[in-house]
Amino acid sequence: MKRNSIYTRMVSLISLSAAFWFISCDKELDLNPISEISADEFYKDAEEINLAVVGIYNGMYDVLDKEWIVTELRSDNTYMSPRNSETANVPFRQVDRFVLTSQNIHVEDYWRACYRVISLANNVINQIDVVDDPELAAHYEAEARFFRAHMYFNLVRLWGGVFIVDHPVSGAEAKTMDRSTPQEVYDFLLEDLRFAAENLPATATGAALGRLTAWAAKTELGKALLTLGGTANINSAITELSDVVYNSPFSYLDDYALVFDTSNEYNNEILYAVRYQTGSVGLGAPFANYFAPMQSDDFVVRGNGDELNVPATSMSESYMAGDERKAVSMADTWIGYNGIVNQSKHITKYNSEFATVDDAGNDWPVIRFTDAMLLLAEAINEISGPTPEAVELLNKVHERAGLVAYEDSEVGSYFDFKLTLETERKQEFAFENQRWFDLLRTGRAVTVMNTHFATEDQYNDPDRPQFNTNPIEEYQLLLPIPQYEIDLNPSIAQNIGY
Repeated sequence: MKRNSIYTRMVSLISLSAAFWFISCDKELDLNPISEISADEFYKDAEEINLAVVGIYNGMYDVLDKEWIVTELRSDNTYMSPRNSETANVPFRQVDRFVLTSQNIHVEDYWRACYRVISLANNVINQIDVVDDPELAAHYEAEARFFRAHMYFNLVRLWGGVFIVDHPVSGAEAKTMDRSTPQEVYDFLLEDLRFAAENLPATATGAALGRLTAWAAKTELGKALLTLGGTANINSAITELSDVVYNSPFSYLDDYALVFDTSNEYNNEILYAVRYQTGSVGLGAPFANYFAPMQSDDFVVRGNGDELNVPATSMSESYMAGDERKAVSMADTWIGYNGIVNQSKHITKYNSEFATVDDAGNDWPVIRFTDAMLLLAEAINEISGPTPEAVELLNKVHERAGLVAYEDSEVGSYFDFKLTLETERKQEFAFENQRWFDLLRTGRAVTVMNTHFATEDQYNDPDRPQFNTNPIEEYQLLLPIPQYEIDLNPSIAQNIGY
C-alpha cells in the first residue's frame, strides 16, 4: 500500500492546443465527460490549483506506458522477442529495428502523452495568479515547470527541434507554428528547471511524499546541462550535481535490492518516481506483464507475459560475476510446470505480487541519487579527466553492487573512465529508460547499436531473414515527427531521412 494519495486519479481536462490535439476554438464539441470540468471553470483557488498539479503527476502514467518503447527498446539493453510472429506487434518491431515510419503508433502516442503533460502544466502556470500565497504559488508553479521541462528534455533528445508551447493555443494559431531549434528548446527547459530548483521545497514528507523536491530539479538540471555540453554548461552541471551529492538529505542505500522493494518504496535513494498501487484501483503498473515471458502462465507474474522487451544476450553477459544488480533487474531462466527450467531472458525489476493483469504495485524510478553521483563523475571527467573524486563516486556505486573497486590503472585515462562509466550506468539503471539517452549524450549511439545489431542472434537469423537488421545511420537517432502533425500543418519540416 502506498503511503500517500498523490496518485489518486482526479479529473482534469487539458487544453487541447499547440501541435498536438488541435481543435478550432470556434467549434463546440462535447469533449467533457460528466466527471470532467474544463480548465477555465476549474482553477478558482489554491486548492483547485493543487488538484490540477496532481493531475500533472497523473499524466506521467501515459508517458511511462510508452517511454520504454522509444528509449529502452531502441537501446542495446533489450529487443522485442523473436518468438513474436512476423505479423504480431509490428509497430514494436519497427521501433526495435529502427525501420519505423512517421505513422508508427507508439511514436505518436508518446509524443501525444508528452504534450498532454505540457498542456496540463501550462494550465497551472497560466492560472497560478488565483493562488494568493506567493510562496505556495511559486511551489505549485515550480512543480508544473519541472514537468514541462522534463517533457521537453525528453522530446528534444528524441526528436531534435520541437514545438515550444507555453500557453493554450487556438487551432488557427497552431497551424502557423513551426518547430523551434534544439538550442531554443534547451534554453526554454533550462529556465524552467532553474525556476523549479529555486522554488521547490527541500523535502517532501507525510502527505506530500512522492511530490517533487528541489533536489530532483537540480539533478535534472545537471543532466540537461551535461547533455547540452560545452565547458560552461558542464561546469554548471558540476555545481548543481555536487550540491545534490554532498548537500542533499538523499543518499544511496547499502542494498541495491531494497531500492526497488515494494515494501520500501520512495526510500532515501529515490528523488522522483512515478507511483503505482496494486489492488484493482486503477493505479496498477502494466510493465510486469509487458516484459514477462510469453506462455509463462502465472509462474513469473500473474496473468502471463507479452515478452515485448527482452534483455539482450550482451546485456546478460555484461554483468561481472557477483554483481548483485543482475538478479534484481533480470533473469535468464524461469521455472515452470514440473520444475522445468525454461531458457527465456526477462526483466524482473518491476515484478511483484498482484492479483490482476497489468496491476503491479512497483513504482518506476525516474531520478535516483546514484544517477546524480554518476552524472557528477561523468561531468568531472569531461572537464578534468578521472580525478580521485570522480573515481571515488564511480567506485561507491560499483562496490554497492557487491563488486571490488576499480584500480586506478583500469580507469586512469579519460577514455577508459568514460567507457567504464558507460558500462556502470548500463547495469545500475538497467531497464529504467536511461540507456538510450546515455548513448545519445556520450555520442556512442551509432557505434554501440551497430555492434548490437551485428552480434545479437535475433537480428541475424538465416531462418528469418525478414527480421535481420542493417546498420543504422546518424539520422535514425531522431524519431520522425508524427504524420498527423504534418497533415495538420504541411509546412512543418519532417526530420531528415523520414
